Formats: sequence, structure tokens, C-alpha cells
Amino acid sequence: MSSYQGTTPVSADAKSVFDFVTNLENLPKYVPTVAAADTGCGDVIHMSGACPHGAYRGVGGFHTDEEHLRMHWDSRANLNYRGWLQVFDKGDHSEVIIHLEFDPGLEQSTNKEFVHVLREHPSAIQLALDETLQRIKSHCEALMPA
Repeated sequence: MSSYQGTTPVSADAKSVFDFVTNLENLPKYVPTVAAADTGCGDVIHMSGACPHGAYRGVGGFHTDEEHLRMHWDSRANLNYRGWLQVFDKGDHSEVIIHLEFDPGLEQSTNKEFVHVLREHPSAIQLALDETLQRIKSHCEALMPA
């Protein structure tokens, strides 16, 4: 398993940050590789976008826990990809933590390219996670009244 994590402070209240990140219309604003996201039936999310290895379309699970300001997601594809994001109220600011985990699925031919990225280019995933956090920070702080 490969895992990645990052955190950033945000000068905005925790509930506003959580509302921003859980609105699927905002996903393309803060996840660099996502072009579009929408809900399917139940807890299903449909996503499309592009990464360094080409365009993609995916289906996954998407769950929110408003009481704990936490969301988590997973892939419904061969790759065992999952992650969570949690917002913490720190009084005068919020803190956002994102955690990602990747495991190969059972069909090795499907995973070959992604396993290569995980083994040979792990810093690219961390850089994308860090960019995601920076975008969340920038958007949420811009939305706060002056």
C-alpha cells in the first residue's frame, strides 16, 4: 500500500470550508486533475478529468459526515484507491487534512501504469495533494468577508 498525507491551515471557519469541499460542483476548483464531477445513485460519484497519463472517467463512492466535518471516497474500479479529508476548527482558523491510500487491484494489466507511477514517481502524487490543499486554502480564504 502507498499512502500520502498533507495538511494546511485555512483562515476561514471550519463549516464554510467543509461546505466548499463537499459541494461536488467545487471539486474541479480544487482538485487539479478533475474536470467534472456529479452524483450518481446513492453514494456514487462520477468524475472525469485528465492526468499526466491521459484522460480518465471514473466511478467511486463519496460519503460525508457533517457532524465530524469529514468526507471520504473510494474508487469502484480495479485499483483500490481511497481517501479522506477532514476539517478541524482551530478557533481563529481551520485545518484541513487529506489522506490518500492506493493498493493494486487483482488485475495486474489494468494496474501496470498506475503501479509504475506509485513506485517511480511518488512525489508527483504528493505534489498534486499539496496543490489541492493550496487551492482549498485559496478558494476558502477568498470567500471569507473582509
